[in-house]
Amino acid sequence: MHYALLNIWSQTHTGLDARIESIRQGERYIDIVFKDRRILRFVLDARDAFVYLHQERNLPQVEIWSQLRNAQITKLWLDSSDRILSLELQHKDIYQETHLYRLIAELSPPRPNLILCEMQDDSPIVIDALHKYSLADNPARQILPSLEYQPPQTGWTPDKTTIPPPWELKRGDGAPPQSFTDINAFLQAHYEEVFIAEGIRRQRQQQLSQLQKAIAKQSQKLDKQKAELESAAHADTYRLYAEVIKYNLHQLQKGQSSLEAVNYYDPAMPQISIPLQSQLSPTENMDWYLKRYKKAKSGFKQIQQNIAATQEELSRLQEIHKDLEAGREVDYIPTSHKASASQSFRPNIMDKLLRIRIEDGFEIVIGRKASENDFISTQLGKPHDWWFHARIYRGAHVLLRCLHKTEPSPELKTICCRLAAWFSKARFSSNVPVDYTQVRFLRKPRRSAPGFITYTQHQGAFVEPISPRQLREEMGL
Repeated sequence: MHYALLNIWSQTHTGLDARIESIRQGERYIDIVFKDRRILRFVLDARDAFVYLHQERNLPQVEIWSQLRNAQITKLWLDSSDRILSLELQHKDIYQETHLYRLIAELSPPRPNLILCEMQDDSPIVIDALHKYSLADNPARQILPSLEYQPPQTGWTPDKTTIPPPWELKRGDGAPPQSFTDINAFLQAHYEEVFIAEGIRRQRQQQLSQLQKAIAKQSQKLDKQKAELESAAHADTYRLYAEVIKYNLHQLQKGQSSLEAVNYYDPAMPQISIPLQSQLSPTENMDWYLKRYKKAKSGFKQIQQNIAATQEELSRLQEIHKDLEAGREVDYIPTSHKASASQSFRPNIMDKLLRIRIEDGFEIVIGRKASENDFISTQLGKPHDWWFHARIYRGAHVLLRCLHKTEPSPELKTICCRLAAWFSKARFSSNVPVDYTQVRFLRKPRRSAPGFITYTQHQGAFVEPISPRQLREEMGL
C-alpha cells in the first residue's frame, strides 16, 4: 500500500481510543476486536499490507495474545521513514499494576509482520511475533522473544507526496471506478473488492497452470501407452525373431548389430534381417526378444484398458480446464507429492461424495467411508475450511467448504455439527457431543489407517442429529 495513504489513515485515526476485547488471527490478516464492536484489521499478505476499521462480526476462531484483553489503546502513529504502524497499549492486571505494551505492524511486503512488545525502561522488548527469525534467517536483525525490538534497516524511502481525496478504486473486472472521500472506506473497499478478487484470480491461474501440467502429463502418458500398444501388436514378430536367433546361435557373436538369416517358418523361406543389441551376447538377444514377446502377449488387453482410462481422465481434465477458463467453479484436486497414487487424480471422486450446497459460498461435503474421509480431510479441505466429527463415537468426517474464504455463521456450524452427529454411531441418540476445528489444525500421522486424523484448537458442541433429507425439508433446499 502506498505510504501516503497509510499516513492519511494514521493521521485520521491518531485519536483512536478503544479498549480491546480480543485479538483474532485469520488467514493473512489479524483482527483486533474492540468492546465498542469495531474491529481493526491488519491485512498482512505478501502482495500487499494495510490496515482499516470495520464492523463485520464473522470473526476468526483462533484467539492470540490473550494478555491484551481489556488493554486500552492510548496512541497510534506511522513511522516517518517506513511503513511501520505502532500502537501504544496500557493494561492493568488483576493486581491493578499497569503494563505498557507496543504493537508494531510492519506493513512492508513481501513479509509483513505483527510484533507484540512490552515496554521496559522505554525500550520495546519482544514478547511474541507472527514471524520470528534469528540472525541465521536475517543477518541484519533478529525478532525473538526477550530481545529488544530492532526496526528493519532497508534502503526504502517513503514517497510522502500528498494524495488528496477523492480516491478512486479501480477494479480488475472492468467495472467503473468508485470514488471515496473517506480513507477508511477506501481501504475497506480495496480489501473487499480488489484484494480478495485478486486472490481468487491468482488461485484460478494457479489451478489453470496445474491443470495444463496435468493435461500435458496425461497426453505424454497416452502417447507412451499407444507406443506400447503398437509394440504389443508385434508379439508374433518377437517370437519369430527369437526362434530364428535360436537356430543361428552357432554363427552369432557378441557385438553384431543385425542377423541376416532364412525364415524357415515361412513356406517361401525369405531372407530376413533381425536387429540385435550389440552389447548383448547371442543368448541374451534371444532372451530379450522372448521377454518382449511374453510381455506383449500378456499385456495387450491391459494396455487397451489403460489407454481407455487415460483417455477418460484426459477428457475430464480438459472439461475442467474449459470450465475454469469460463470462470465457473470447479472441484479440481491437483496431484500432491504427499498423496498416494491411489488418492491422486481419482476419476469422478467428487461425484461419489455426499454434497449439500447450503448457500452461496458454502458447501457441506460428507465422507461415508474411510477412504472418503481421508480424501476430504487431507486433500479436498483448504486451511480456512471447517471440519466436524462426533466426539467419542465413530463417524463420518464432515467438511464445510468456505468457497469465498468467508467465515461461516454460527447457525451454519450448528447444522454441520448436527450432520456429523447423524453420520455417526450416535445417530439415534440425543445431545451428541461434536468437535469442530479448521482444516489447518488437522494432522494425518504417518502410516496411520485411512480416515484416522488428529486435531487441535477445536471447539465442542452438544447437538441433536439431523438427516440430510430432514435438513433439506427444513431449509427448502
